[in-house]
Amino acid sequence: MTDVIRIDGVFYDTKKLAAIHPGGDIFVLISNNQDGTAIFNSSHRRAFPHDKYREFRVDETKVPSGIFGDVPKQDFSLYFDIVEKVKPLLKHNGFAPASYFAKVALLLVAYAAFEVYFLLYGRTLGLSIVAGLGAALIGLNIQHDANHGAVSKDGRVNRVLGLTQDLIGGSALGWMISHDTIHHVHCNDIDRDGDLQMPLLRLHSKVPWANMYAVQQVYLWGLEALFGVVHVFTTALVTIQGPEKHQRILSEHWNTHRLMLAFNVVRVALNLMVHPSMHTLAMLAVWYMAGGLYLAFFFVISHNFVGAKKEGVNSQAGCFVRNQVETSSNVGGWLLAHINGGLNYQIEHHLFPRVHHSNYHRIAPVVRRVCEQHGIQYVHFPTIWDNVASTFEHLKIMGSKPV
Repeated sequence: MTDVIRIDGVFYDTKKLAAIHPGGDIFVLISNNQDGTAIFNSSHRRAFPHDKYREFRVDETKVPSGIFGDVPKQDFSLYFDIVEKVKPLLKHNGFAPASYFAKVALLLVAYAAFEVYFLLYGRTLGLSIVAGLGAALIGLNIQHDANHGAVSKDGRVNRVLGLTQDLIGGSALGWMISHDTIHHVHCNDIDRDGDLQMPLLRLHSKVPWANMYAVQQVYLWGLEALFGVVHVFTTALVTIQGPEKHQRILSEHWNTHRLMLAFNVVRVALNLMVHPSMHTLAMLAVWYMAGGLYLAFFFVISHNFVGAKKEGVNSQAGCFVRNQVETSSNVGGWLLAHINGGLNYQIEHHLFPRVHHSNYHRIAPVVRRVCEQHGIQYVHFPTIWDNVASTFEHLKIMGSKPV
């Protein structure tokens, strides 16, 4: 049997668990053929109820060898202790308040208004930049919470809002696979976190040194501007090619994203048909570049700063809290959280990915206090500038020629 998930060393039938998952089947299906212990515990803020789902277990002898590696040995005891301390502070059981949907409506109406304006009157540099930043805010405030299941207990609400990732040129499904099951589980683990493998950058010591890395702290910011354009093309190729072998269980969902890709192709084609010129094409690129730059900027500074733990991080062992907290950082406070969908509270987000961002500023002091009591590094930059300066220095250090 190949469609299985492993949780706490116990194997379960992926399809059966997905069919009864109240938050929607997709959150189970993306973990097919993987160890789901960390993603389950952090998403549900509790241990998996093995006794409740005995009927869905799969005999280990029926699971082909080579699908899974060693069973992770992370300790979640401190994590569950923090869960109990922050639980009284969570509003709406950790999901979105009603006021959040006003922000959703505002961002989506603005997106539609820009698209209509561009179709009628053409694109200008200034408005293309503003619209691109607006798309980034959709990514930060809507798709991000939704594709972590943090907007609503109803999986259908999360799924619909999660598709806004496709609306701005990405793929909700591809994003969930790379972020929910990889980056969040293996944050800054240089052997497992794909987000550390960025072309033209040396973010850890296992990347062979080259002369160009000596100035990576300077050219990084230019590379980030290309992130949006490159991401759109690579995502489109992956969507067209379809799922890899262990992801074929997601085929039905994959077709939804092919339809969304077709919508984006039609949107771009209409712009070029109504306003056929190199200027239109250039402004479309500016739209993606502005949004991509904003998104990449805040992501990079969150996990790459002086003191960020990378070397020696083993996301399969040790304390789960330490592994997540010491590889992330926070910046700013309540206001930036409402602008950036809480992504400035990366520490709390990595501990509680299924908690809506409106809660992070409330629980952050408790998380910080517990971490400091246990000698766990907790980094919170007071300003974006402080964070950027630390990232600049970190990249400078990583780009220096090894002695």
